[in-house]
Amino acid sequence: MKKEEYKKLVEDKPWSFISDHFDNLEKFVPKKIANVNIDPEQWIKFSVDHFDQAHQNSEMPKPHYSDFAAKLATINNQLGRNEHNSSELNYGVDGDSNQVMIDMFGQDNIKKLNLRSEHLFFRLLVKMPGHGVAWHRDDIGRYTLRMKEHFEIDQETKRCPLGQIVRLWFPITDWQNGHMFQISETILWKYKAGDVYQIPFGMGHASSNAGYVPQYTVSLTGILND
Repeated sequence: MKKEEYKKLVEDKPWSFISDHFDNLEKFVPKKIANVNIDPEQWIKFSVDHFDQAHQNSEMPKPHYSDFAAKLATINNQLGRNEHNSSELNYGVDGDSNQVMIDMFGQDNIKKLNLRSEHLFFRLLVKMPGHGVAWHRDDIGRYTLRMKEHFEIDQETKRCPLGQIVRLWFPITDWQNGHMFQISETILWKYKAGDVYQIPFGMGHASSNAGYVPQYTVSLTGILND
């Protein structure tokens, strides 16, 4: 970074757009809703065996982003987020990777979370040390695209004709030094593999691997049994 670039950032304060939005949201305190039975080594092996199906993502506007999410990503790029500090392996979009993860997860865990067994969308996220996902909110753009042939989704309520859509998060491995996941004003740490938390749509959150081992987590989108 050059001095003039830094000076412009300090003067323009592009982060004000982000803070103006998130500081006005109602605070949310995440609570563990369940612990699911998973085999960490099986999921890590999956990440190796299906490596060619992983998206190698980094911070940038993407086609399925809302206007707000695209602007947020653009600002994060201005602030220095790039492929050298925000990369992740993202499984579940291509090939049979989503179905393989559904099968690994199993019906018992699906029932434990009170989810319908159809229309599940798993994403395994792998972050290497030194990488993280900047503060953002989850919309439902990619899930909407995946399900458009099955049903329409109310973008305000996140409901569909089958019920309420939710997004859940759980780690594949136990917490490690330097691993962090924050939802609203709560930082999750010392979690155990399979501890499940909900991420309300629109709620600010971020994750980071400032440690020395890979960080494996899952984002799961599904429909609650009413």
